[in-house]
Amino acid sequence: MRKHLFLLLALLAVSTAGNAQVSCLNIGYCDGQVSKTVHKEFCSNDKDVWVSGAIWLPASDINVCAGNELKAIRAGLAQKISIDTMCVWVRESLEGNNLAEGGIPKADIQKGWNEIALNSPLALDGTNTTGLYIGYAYHQTSVNQGLSVLLEPTPNALFVKHGDGEWADRSDEGLLCVEGLVYGDNLPKFNLRLASIDAPDFFILDKGKMTVSGVVKNLGVETVTGFDLEIKVDGIDEVYTAHIDSVLAFQDVKPFVFEVAPAIQQMGSGRITATIVKLNEGDDLNMADNSASDEFETVEHDYSRVVLIEEFTTEECVNCPRVAGYIHELLDDEAYKDVVLAVCHHAGYYTDWLTVPCASDYLWYYNEGGSTYAPAIMIDRWTRNNANTPVFNPTSVDQIKSLVNTRLAKTALVSVKIDAEVIEETSQVKVTVTGNRSKEDFTVNPARITVFLVENNLAQRHQAGATADFMHHHATRKVNSTWGDVLEWNGNDYTYECTLDLRADYVRENLQLIAMIYDYDSADATKNEVANAGTLYYADFTTTGISDIVSDNTETTIYDLCGRRVVNPQKGIYVVGGKKMVMK
Repeated sequence: MRKHLFLLLALLAVSTAGNAQVSCLNIGYCDGQVSKTVHKEFCSNDKDVWVSGAIWLPASDINVCAGNELKAIRAGLAQKISIDTMCVWVRESLEGNNLAEGGIPKADIQKGWNEIALNSPLALDGTNTTGLYIGYAYHQTSVNQGLSVLLEPTPNALFVKHGDGEWADRSDEGLLCVEGLVYGDNLPKFNLRLASIDAPDFFILDKGKMTVSGVVKNLGVETVTGFDLEIKVDGIDEVYTAHIDSVLAFQDVKPFVFEVAPAIQQMGSGRITATIVKLNEGDDLNMADNSASDEFETVEHDYSRVVLIEEFTTEECVNCPRVAGYIHELLDDEAYKDVVLAVCHHAGYYTDWLTVPCASDYLWYYNEGGSTYAPAIMIDRWTRNNANTPVFNPTSVDQIKSLVNTRLAKTALVSVKIDAEVIEETSQVKVTVTGNRSKEDFTVNPARITVFLVENNLAQRHQAGATADFMHHHATRKVNSTWGDVLEWNGNDYTYECTLDLRADYVRENLQLIAMIYDYDSADATKNEVANAGTLYYADFTTTGISDIVSDNTETTIYDLCGRRVVNPQKGIYVVGGKKMVMK
């Protein structure tokens, strides 16, 4: 959500002692952006009708421009077809009289921005008490979708009227691309806007600190070199402070971070508010846009996060070795060792000899009714940028790393620890996953657990687009259940067990278990985010049937867990041939 009112655009600039000599600024919500994308839901399907749109700016943001004049309005159109007249206006109320107005004929109407001069400039004397509506209207002779709207919900940023109907506030759906142009010699010199702050989703009580990021924009024509913040947390009387050194010239937008250690004592929801209280250069001329807030939740502790990459790949796919290379490069990076895991589903572009039933089932994540393809990946089954699927085709290893870093920064509220015991008599592996949670409802739906048995170092048979030495890794061999099993909790702890078959053709040393806990919504592929994951390699499996192994190989040396040689092993855990084994 946008939390600002002004975008300043230099129309005339000359360098003077390091500052810009600015003659015009734009007031509005759209940051100078005009949308040419049709959003017909805001428009009228009628013929011979006027369509109107407006925004409201509060008095504080009008009065900061005192001593100047509002001379023109820029109005955006997504399309101009069938529009024969267009006008702009300024009012104190949506149904009130025009304080200023202007218009242009059909020949001058353009798709995108239309800059329309007011017939008489509106003097801004600093005494406004009601705020101002800035709007435009056009007459359409036939069906048209002309209103230019950005789909970014913003308070007071989108009022719509069709013909003789009532005005509707649709600011919870987007913002109108319209802005006023203010000219004069008294434009505000020092005026920062705190656009937003972003607190972490969770404040971890055990850690006692939180790092908050923010975005600030310089709306004044003079350069600012830094500012002071006051920080408050709801329910706490203490006021915290931070100083930010940041050089912001006219129009500059810059991020910043600060750390705060609030004296929070109880679990639950909270809100943090930051306010710019002073600039290095003195007072800010408009304090009304200097505050921003964000919500968070307090939990007692968190856990180490492990990110899961799921790759869709097949031997029929000529581009799949490229993406496999990205993943292996990332996993070979020490920075991601033991914190990133991978599972490969051989589906998406035909199938191959490594395809298992669950791989084809997971094509559901491409979005029902959509086409499938490979190579493709999911990262924690997380959907980014309002997409309709968590599946995408990565363009580089750096892109994957960036997204993985985003996930690693997300608080993990559940732990995952895997133990495994090979049962030689039945050629199975018994998997036990244990852990606990720091928040009861850490998923929206009941949390589920999926356990994958994957195999590495598999020689390719006919991999398209690869050299003869290409090897498959992380290939799904077995799964406890395609969509996992619902976890059962004992308070905040869980223990989950399942048994997976070990085929004779599996190379034991190349096997790996991966368990993930995730939020499963069978009706929406975008709501299946992984809460955390864990892994165990075959070298750390234990094995039953030690007596059989000893009898088959009389030269095998057996050690206890303290490294002492054992001649007659009894019930317990031993090390045989470098592997842990259990004698029952």
